[in-house]
Parts: sequence; structure tokens; C-alpha cells
Amino acid sequence: MSDQSNDPIVEQFRNQITDTDLAILEAINKRITTVRKLHAYKAEQGYDAVDPAREDWLTQYLQRCNKGPLSNDEVAILWRSIIDSTLREVARLRDA
Repeated sequence: MSDQSNDPIVEQFRNQITDTDLAILEAINKRITTVRKLHAYKAEQGYDAVDPAREDWLTQYLQRCNKGPLSNDEVAILWRSIIDSTLREVARLRDA
């Protein structure tokens, strides 16, 4: 196997991936902040914190909007993971 560490093309792709990953991380943190505000509002209004129908709708909506190459099955798996992580983080922040 050849040494990739000095290949400028490999480095360029890795930099693009890192930039994309940072944008994803920023978007997830923004999502958590917004969900946290929503949960606080729902608590004030006496609404249920979690809306499974909304979560299902969102997953289906994202699958319809998906242009690939990510498969719709993977969209569902990825989004379930993001939703679950968001809910855990909101609970952690609430209980802190």
C-alpha cells in the first residue's frame, strides 16, 4: 500500500470532508438548541414534549426530499439516530 499522507488530492478530499463534517456538527447543535427551546415552550403550555407523529412525518419528508446518493433506508436510520441523540441531549441539559 502506498503512502497517502503526502498526496495533495487525498488531502484536498479530506479537507472537504472535514469542512462538511463541521457543517453537519454545527447544524446538529443548532437543531438541539431549537428543540430545547421548543421543549421549554411545550412544557409551559402543558403540551407533550415528544410528538412521534411529527418525527414520522419528518423522516418521510426527508426521504421524499432525498436526492441521493444516500438511500432512503439510510436517511431513516440516520434521522432516527439524530432524533434520539437530540432527545437525550435535551434531557441532559434540562436535568443539569
